[in-house]
Amino acid sequence: MSPRTEPVVRIRCPPEEEARCLAALQRAGYAAERSLTWVVVRDAAPDAVNEALAAGGAGVRVAVRERIGQLVGWLIDRQGKLEGRAVNVQALVRRVLEDGGLTARYAPRPLPELLEPATRTYEALMASGAAQVTWDRFVEAFCVELAAPPAP
Repeated sequence: MSPRTEPVVRIRCPPEEEARCLAALQRAGYAAERSLTWVVVRDAAPDAVNEALAAGGAGVRVAVRERIGQLVGWLIDRQGKLEGRAVNVQALVRRVLEDGGLTARYAPRPLPELLEPATRTYEALMASGAAQVTWDRFVEAFCVELAAPPAP
């Protein structure tokens, strides 16, 4: 599981699922709060929060995990044939960061740097037979960390 903690971990949670979601998080020791259309856990590892949701029987998942799953599906659908598709990879990476509320912290790597990690990720997925990319692996492969804003 990823040790990388993020200032915010977002969960898109419909009202009918919120009680189960909050209970699962609470059992795992997380304090969650409602923020607009999201349930939010602060200063946590996205993969650990996702595991807590799954273990607690919640039907929702962490937003970045859902979007990384879409990237994984896209890579598998293309069967490693990614030539000329850097813009698509960048758009998928951007969606992960936007849904996660992490665009002030990370940005997608420049276009010329995206196809090689996408190809490596596809090859690792096929070799392992597991369709899982950890948060750390995603960030290291597809993102650049932005400079932290100065403290007020």
